[in-house]
This record gives sequence, structure tokens and C-alpha cells, in this order.
Amino acid sequence: MIALDRLCAGYGGRAKLFDLSLTLRPGVLTGIVGPNGSGKSTLLKAVAGLLMPMGGQMTLDGQDLTRMPPKERARKIAFMPQSRPVPELTVAQLAAHGRYPYLGARRVLSAQDRALVREAMARAGIAQHAGTLLSELSGGERQRAYLAMLLAQDAPCLLLDEPAAFLDPGAQLDLMHLLRQLAGEGRAVAVVLHDLPLALSFCDELLVLREGRLAGCAMPGAPGTAELLGEIFGVRIVPAQEPGVYAVAGR
Repeated sequence: MIALDRLCAGYGGRAKLFDLSLTLRPGVLTGIVGPNGSGKSTLLKAVAGLLMPMGGQMTLDGQDLTRMPPKERARKIAFMPQSRPVPELTVAQLAAHGRYPYLGARRVLSAQDRALVREAMARAGIAQHAGTLLSELSGGERQRAYLAMLLAQDAPCLLLDEPAAFLDPGAQLDLMHLLRQLAGEGRAVAVVLHDLPLALSFCDELLVLREGRLAGCAMPGAPGTAELLGEIFGVRIVPAQEPGVYAVAGR
């Protein structure tokens, strides 16, 4: 379990998150939502070790995350950022980077490593492009390739920042079903989403951020959730005819 206690974090000495306390639990798919600039990406970067906290504590199963060696941290937390480069690598080569926290100095993949990479590409729906350069892929296909790298890391905690971007509607649903499966396998999965109906339909709980603070922890379908999201985003959350499905409407 990842626990944050009064976390403050930001950039260049300027805080973007303030006194944030929350937990990311194994077996739970947690959606992180909030308006632009509310601190969603900053939160994931801090947990992933890309930002040094300005205050507060972060622990993983009781261990101080700020004191954890980078390689050990990478074995426990996999992070898929929102913005990524397009290196001159094939899909299979990129996915293999997910195994680097487990490799020795020579960085030689074992048969087990190669099997995990193949499995990761298959689960991400990109195995058919294993030998294709990233620069030759569409935005959605590239998104799947980076998802394969995340899966190949085989970490118990997964952090994804806007993974549904560039994906068509069918691929977005496939992604969310996969994230639910991964949580069902006992992983702690946290995903930043701007698509509220997608978050409400698939996530077990929602962390709602506003101006760098936790505005609330909401359960999809629970009393008060639609009102909280409506207040934060200035919209109406409308249940669709099918149970567990939601739509967004203007006020």
C-alpha cells in the first residue's frame, strides 16, 4: 500500500500539491480526477520518484519512498507519464526497457524476461507491431507500446497519467478492462483520467483534486459523488440506462 501523509510537492520551489493525505491500496483501481492544473500529474510524479517532496511523507508498505534506491523503487512502482519521447526503438525494444530494473550490469534479458515482454505486448494489444519502429506508429499504437513497457516492469503498483489519450473509444474500453484485471490480480492501480464517465464506470474509487488539494474521495454510484463532481467540474453527472454507466451533461 502507498500512503501519503500531508504531502507537498511542486516545481522550482513552488508547491503545486498541499497537505495531501491519501492511500493507494492493492486490488483497487483508483481514478484521479480534477480540473486542469489541479495537481494530478504532479501527484503521480512525486510517487514515482521524479519529484522530491517539499514536505510530508510517502511510504510503500511502511518504507519511506524517498529513501528507497531507484532500482528497488522501479521494481515496485511502474509509471506511464502523459508526455513521452519517441525514441528510434521498435515496440519490442521499448517494452524490454520495462525489465531493466531486474537486470545486471550487462543488461542481458533472460528467457523469462523475454517471455514477460511478449506477454506484456500481447496484453497491451500491440504484439503484432513488435518489430515496428515507434516513429511509424499512430498515436494510439504508440500509447499501447508504452503500456507494454509498463506491464513488462511487472510492478505491484501501477501509475498511469492519461493513458486513454489518443485511443479510440473501443481501445479506451479495452484499456479500462485491462486496468480492472490488473487491480483484480492484487495490484494497486492509480490512473489519471479526464473522461468522467470512463472513470465512474470502471474505477473502484475516485480521488478528486482541486487547486492542489484533495477535495474528496468519492465512490462511483455513492450518494454525493455526482454532486461533488458537478461542483468541481461545473457539469451534471447523468446515470445512463445501463447500470454502472454514466454521461456528462451541461448544467
